[in-house]
Formats: sequence, structure tokens, C-alpha cells
Amino acid sequence: MRKAISGDAEAVARLYLQFWEVHKDIDPLIELKESPTRANQIEEAKKAIRKRTTYILVAVEKETNEVVGFIEFLIKKNEDCFKNKEYGYLDACVTDKKHRRKGVARELTKAAITFFKEKGITYVRTNIYNGNEPAQKVLQTLGFNPQSTIMMKMV
Repeated sequence: MRKAISGDAEAVARLYLQFWEVHKDIDPLIELKESPTRANQIEEAKKAIRKRTTYILVAVEKETNEVVGFIEFLIKKNEDCFKNKEYGYLDACVTDKKHRRKGVARELTKAAITFFKEKGITYVRTNIYNGNEPAQKVLQTLGFNPQSTIMMKMV
């Protein structure tokens, strides 16, 4: 596990494509303006890796040095009226289809939590869609608890 570098953009893009494949019909608020392609996802991955406010860690298979997963996370600012001024936010975590159920997402999430602890962050939040039971199970084994339900209506 290591911090993503610009040379990882193509591998991260491949994983973004797997992410969009699953999420394309789940939430209309995250519908992309244009269909995800290898080229535009490489550009998005390059931007995300360069971004100073977002952190990306990649999981690398030892034997092949192949990127098999990544986690994207950030520190969010809370409103001034609240006691806790910052919190950690897990934005996306993707494991390659061939490497699922091997603990990759679990280890990436643990590494992000360690990062937050080192930065003095006491709370970590994420959003998981109701149908994503594997992610829910991983997070619950790491001590995450359901906190709220987001509801939406098209008008």
C-alpha cells in the first residue's frame, strides 16, 4: 500500500471504470455528463492524484506490482458553529473485480483511518448505497455504524 503517483493514473482509471459500471444507475446526482471512457477517466485520475485536498492510496499486488485497488479520501471542514471543526471523509474505495474478497478494501480503509488519526481527526464519515452490502460489512467490521438515511425524490 502506498500513496498514488502520476504513473498510477491508468490503473486508477481502470478501477474508476469498474466503479462507474456499478454506480451508473444508482444515483442520478452522480450521473456523469459524458460516458466514462478510458481516456477521460485517465484524465480524471491524473487530476485526483495531483489534487492537494484529496488523498489516494493504492493497493499493489506484490508478485506483479499491479494496482489492484484504491481509496480516495479527504479532510472536510465542518461548519463553524460545530465543536468538531474537521472530519475525515472516505469518498471512494474500489477493488479490482479479480481481487475482491481478499481484504484489499479493508486494508485500504484501515490505512485511511490511520492517516486521519495521525492528523488528529476523531471522526470519519462515508456514504454507502443501501445495496452495497459488501462495503457495509467491511465498514461495520471496522467499527462504522449506520448513522442516517438519505432520501431523494425527483420533482
